[in-house]
Amino acid sequence: MKKMVVKVLEGTSVIVALIVGAFLMNTISVESLLRGKEEPVTLAMTEDGLQEDFIGLPAGDDIPRITSLEDWDNTWAVSCVTIEPVSIIPTGIGARYSWVSAYTNASRRGGARRKADVTRTSFDIMGEYGEYFILQLPDQSYILAQIPRDSARQLKAGKSITLPVGKKDGVHGQVLANIQDLCDEYDVNTEGVFYCINDKWNQSHSLMVPLIRIGIILGTALVLGTILIMIVDKIFKVKD
Repeated sequence: MKKMVVKVLEGTSVIVALIVGAFLMNTISVESLLRGKEEPVTLAMTEDGLQEDFIGLPAGDDIPRITSLEDWDNTWAVSCVTIEPVSIIPTGIGARYSWVSAYTNASRRGGARRKADVTRTSFDIMGEYGEYFILQLPDQSYILAQIPRDSARQLKAGKSITLPVGKKDGVHGQVLANIQDLCDEYDVNTEGVFYCINDKWNQSHSLMVPLIRIGIILGTALVLGTILIMIVDKIFKVKD
């Protein structure tokens, strides 16, 4: 009986360690750690380069701020803008990022399987989908946005931040179909989505970031699992 209890507790320890590892994997901002401190983008810089070179980078003081629904309506798709949101509302629905392959690797049992274009972000362990958020502007109106996880985390914690340089992008129709009721509840403008994720950087690090995420969960599971199992063995005085 004692051996059975120990085995159950040891198995539970491994599961707990994996859960903690998964939590840390989604809490630690791998992208921010790898990118480090970046130079803020000024308006003059955006006039001399391509829009894609600046999306997702820190916004300088003179980058236009979207403060009202009127500002948002007047924003062109080629404009580099930023937002200082009042609040954020998660929708729990995300669209697959452009740099993420549409197919899984082929298996021995058959060909590659196509990944969903849209999914619930609670299922997105590897960070392959950009969640749609509802942002409240200073004039109390609401718009849709796809923003970095680290920025979303700060806004959820009640911090006042300036989002990275972004652009007005098209709304994914399948996402909108899934969040329409929530958008109706908050009278959200759905004519566009504020997109401020650095696609170029993420594409160039599309292999490194997932490997680090996997390393975090496996490393945490190994260390914490070993400690918990040792504690269980000590409590029950299990001999080698």
